[in-house]
Amino acid sequence: MRRTTLVTTLALALVGVAGSAGAQTVVSANITSNTTWSGTVILQQPIFVKDGATLTILPGTIVRGQPRTAPVAAGVIAGSPGSLIVTQTGRIVANGTRDNPIIMTTAAVDNNQDGISDPGTGGFDKPWEPGDLFLDSTPTTAPLAPVQKDGTATTDLWGGLVVLGNAPTNNANKAGVGFGKTLVEGLTVPGFPAADATYGGILPHDNSGILNFVSVRHAGDEIGNSNELNGITLGGVGDGTLVQNVEVYVNFDDGIEWFGGTVNGKNMVVVFAGDDAIDVDEGYTGVNQFVFTIQPFFAETNGDVWGSVSGDKIGEMDGDNFRPDNQALNDNLSTRTDVTETVFDPTPWPLSNNQFYNWTGIGIALEAGADFTPAFTPAGTKRGIQFRNGFAGGVWNSIITNTGSLPGITVDGSLTSGAPGFNALENAQNGLLYLVCSTLAEGAAPGANENLVIANGNALNLALGGTAAGANVINSGSFNGLVNSDVSFNPEGNAAGKLVASLKSSPINPRPNAGLTGIAGCTAPRGPGLDPSATFRGAFVRTASTLWTTGWTALNQAGLLAD
Repeated sequence: MRRTTLVTTLALALVGVAGSAGAQTVVSANITSNTTWSGTVILQQPIFVKDGATLTILPGTIVRGQPRTAPVAAGVIAGSPGSLIVTQTGRIVANGTRDNPIIMTTAAVDNNQDGISDPGTGGFDKPWEPGDLFLDSTPTTAPLAPVQKDGTATTDLWGGLVVLGNAPTNNANKAGVGFGKTLVEGLTVPGFPAADATYGGILPHDNSGILNFVSVRHAGDEIGNSNELNGITLGGVGDGTLVQNVEVYVNFDDGIEWFGGTVNGKNMVVVFAGDDAIDVDEGYTGVNQFVFTIQPFFAETNGDVWGSVSGDKIGEMDGDNFRPDNQALNDNLSTRTDVTETVFDPTPWPLSNNQFYNWTGIGIALEAGADFTPAFTPAGTKRGIQFRNGFAGGVWNSIITNTGSLPGITVDGSLTSGAPGFNALENAQNGLLYLVCSTLAEGAAPGANENLVIANGNALNLALGGTAAGANVINSGSFNGLVNSDVSFNPEGNAAGKLVASLKSSPINPRPNAGLTGIAGCTAPRGPGLDPSATFRGAFVRTASTLWTTGWTALNQAGLLAD
């Protein structure tokens, strides 16, 4: 079939829309041959890129997923929200620019422009139809606020972005679809074909395409039964894939989650995730640099949780998804010839070994003098970064701040398996888990199982607050903070329910103040594609004239994050 500059090999309609510029492309069938999107694209249902096809999304494109229209039911996909799933046999080339990012958001509507999504049938949000006005009507200039004018969250208003590759995981064959493979959470099988939901394999350099200057907003609804989607899900994605300058803004569950794989990343933003901002699982071995996360500081107006839990952790770092007391979750079994019984080895393989460099994570403990008037029930205190469940890897050159009554870093030593690589605390003691040259500020001191201060790649049982070159600094008086780490504002936005600069007296500014202890002399980043000159703490150069988040992220477009 002839290729066009819009969409081919799928059912679509081009329809004029009153009160909006141009036409919308309505997509209602899977992508099975090379296809290009531009303008505004409406996803009527979960759309799969498969059968060797490449989906190209041009800079400035706005992709909108329809909201759910029917209840979630096991094995039933009717009424599922618009979503984009790149299967193992498909590729995506979403290569935006700083001035023309690709924005993926909701197609929910607000025809009376009262800042509340219009109701549809059966208690669900009304899906967009020709002539309707979008709830998120101005995403490039005044993004939709995280709370609607009726006090409810603007999360789970469509599905989200899922990329599935062929790189290794440590799932063994728990789903019966092949060694190192399994089915991604959030997709109903049966319902959808198992092949479209499968990820993992034996190709570490697998190439799923490009994600560059892509912002995913207001996602996280369920496609399958009892599993919400993350903003961006990377399942078994290989390091031939380019992932940089990506954002998740306002998501029901996790922001970005890696399920195994080897893909590397740079310039990653998660703002207001309903669960964890960053989540790694299943033997992920990639390297990421320059990560900026902000936790939600609010619940819904009536006190109900916002998203899944009003935000949980800045980072949840797992090595695997199975426990030694549940052998059914993996098949890491071997039959020995010298004995009659089967030997169970719970050691995860491959062992996780992901690295995160230059991470600035801001928690929800508001600073003195914060300009937010608490018109809402505030979210409870949440964790910083938690190492647990067989995690091996490290966080380097980072700043984790405003975690309040909980520590900035915790190491979970509660699981004891007797197998190397399973217990996160044992991994730290064995030099497999490390926190290097990082600052934990304005939070509680770690507890008895969390008091490892690790410097220069060596696990050291030191007292907190080491001062040697490369050591971690915890609640040191010499740390005078970020320029402005007060992330608060009215989460309902302005009168129209949008984010605008006037919501804050001064924008969030995550640059470190001058005089930050250890700002020089930190361990140089090591790994493919990393900037070895970034021997400073946090995601941003203190003296940078312009932050790398400028121009394409939601809070910066709204004037709430400094340039």
